[in-house]
Amino acid sequence: MTLAMSPKLKAAGLTLLAVLLWGFAPVGTRYLVGNTHAALSPLPFIALRYLLASICFVPVLWGELRRWPRQELLFGALCGLVGVTGYNLLNVSGSRTVTAGMAGLLNGVEPLLIVLLLALQRRRLPSRATMLAGIVGLLGIGLLALSAGPAVGDVKGILFILGGAGFWAVYCVLAVPLLQRRGTVAITAITVIAGTVPLLAAGGGGLPEIITRMSLGQWEIVSALSLTTVIAILAWNKGSAALGAEQSGWFLYLLPVVGAAGGTILLGEPLTLTEFSGGGLIMLSVFLSQRK
Repeated sequence: MTLAMSPKLKAAGLTLLAVLLWGFAPVGTRYLVGNTHAALSPLPFIALRYLLASICFVPVLWGELRRWPRQELLFGALCGLVGVTGYNLLNVSGSRTVTAGMAGLLNGVEPLLIVLLLALQRRRLPSRATMLAGIVGLLGIGLLALSAGPAVGDVKGILFILGGAGFWAVYCVLAVPLLQRRGTVAITAITVIAGTVPLLAAGGGGLPEIITRMSLGQWEIVSALSLTTVIAILAWNKGSAALGAEQSGWFLYLLPVVGAAGGTILLGEPLTLTEFSGGGLIMLSVFLSQRK
């Protein structure tokens, strides 16, 4: 292994860590807001989750506010509105009626959306290697979908999840130049706090009710989700700054693989040969994407 490869390998490891944490998050979210589980109100839940996460970044933001040009602060806030507010409002709303496994499958479209957005931005078609990796990844997603069983979400919920995936793809493209100029911790602080403010406006009114209603076990899940949110966003932003939007985006194909593994490990769901094959194709697509 050459020293020149070390930064890329480190960035890939951080990106993979973020995806692993995000891959298990839908299980906790579905349990807390799902109609057949705890059935907490989704907007107050996501507001509480990000309020706890944003508290960690307040000291960082206080220092950055006095050093940044106003234009970059506004652009960082815009990234937060897209990636934190837009994604989470739609995703948590869809999680009321869409199972965690199906949410993972739907989020699998994010890498292709990133590729399409970058193609529009660059005004040129993706390379053959990119298209090959995309086709292999789609085949893997298709095999996982075949094993998803009967309907696992209504049309409205599915559209919400897909809309959230679109917001996250836009964030991935917008945020990279700013991450490379200003650094991971600062950008994460600004985007998380800016994105949390509208979440509090949308769900803050219901916070007293769910805070008093939640059991100790539910508080533990919310706290764990908040902590993983902080770690995952920091890891993703660091990896994305080094790899770029396209190469880091391919790792999002692993979300349904992690979801399937989470179902097997945490819920005792059987892992079928079709799911195993689909996961293998997805991992191959990520491997191909990183060899460019």
